[in-house]
Amino acid sequence: MRHISRVTPVVLAIVFAACALSCGVNVDGSPRVVGVGAPVYGRPVSDFVRAELAVAAAARAVEPCGLLDAAGVASFGVLTAYGPAGDLSTCHAEVIPPGGTPVDPSWIEVVVGEREPSEGVGRGRAAGGIEVRPALSPLPGTCTLYFSLPPVPGGAAPERWGHVSYLDGTAGVVRDAGDDCAEARAVLGAVTARLHSAPRGTANIPLAQQDPCRVVEKVTEPEIATFAPGSRPYECRLTLGRGDEASVRFALSTPPPRTGGPEVVEIDGESFAFFEDGLECHYYFYPGEIVDTNVPHSPMSEIARRGNRLTASVAATARDCEDAQMLVLAAAEMFDY
Repeated sequence: MRHISRVTPVVLAIVFAACALSCGVNVDGSPRVVGVGAPVYGRPVSDFVRAELAVAAAARAVEPCGLLDAAGVASFGVLTAYGPAGDLSTCHAEVIPPGGTPVDPSWIEVVVGEREPSEGVGRGRAAGGIEVRPALSPLPGTCTLYFSLPPVPGGAAPERWGHVSYLDGTAGVVRDAGDDCAEARAVLGAVTARLHSAPRGTANIPLAQQDPCRVVEKVTEPEIATFAPGSRPYECRLTLGRGDEASVRFALSTPPPRTGGPEVVEIDGESFAFFEDGLECHYYFYPGEIVDTNVPHSPMSEIARRGNRLTASVAATARDCEDAQMLVLAAAEMFDY
């Protein structure tokens, strides 16, 4: 067993943002059986898994901030924040709309690469050759429109989805009935116009160019029985030799505080953040530089501005803590920039 020393034991005060994504499980129909195909990353996979890896790679090639037009978003009000967020599949913007305040901005997000819509959706329609499905039963002042990503040649795996979301920050301002989707439709129009060119943004985040499933190249133990992309393209779901499931995920999250926050442990001379819940052990680390998504001279409060300073994170999760340790050490070897 790996040697672990506790460096700064503390009470976990915040939940690591990417771990919310890890709570999902493989979607029904996703691959769970080893195939006989040629190896990928040194391990044999089925033709279906190979196709799923290709579809996830195509989704990662679409930079979400290349889809979300900052100038178009600025037409909704005073732009205060713009840039990547979440699990690297998301571009997030904040604006102070007419009648709004800096403490309650409107939020606009474009997300790409979802295996399927994460909520109930209505009937589809075409927009620029892209299928669009509205989310059902949105809250007042919100709108989410799902869109299909362009198909990957071969078509052996289902295409992935994306969505545009808008949250109105103008608390107490009366809007015309049925107009909650006006901004989301405007953003979607720009998205569909740009989708076919696989736009790329300018954020220098090396993890955004990587496949988390590459971690299997560095894993010698525990035995990996199967691996496949997760519900988002920056997650890899693994089945270990004895049947336990595990995952490796990339995300952007706020930097850990110097005091308080997650516990820090040392494994074989490397430091990792750590917490354990009732089901799994979670280890993660923070490669790369801080990405500041605040717009210069933003009128936001300093507290709100700190929340928009993000850093890349890599998380490994497994039911057995020793398995999670092995995975995070392999991930650090592969992805620690």
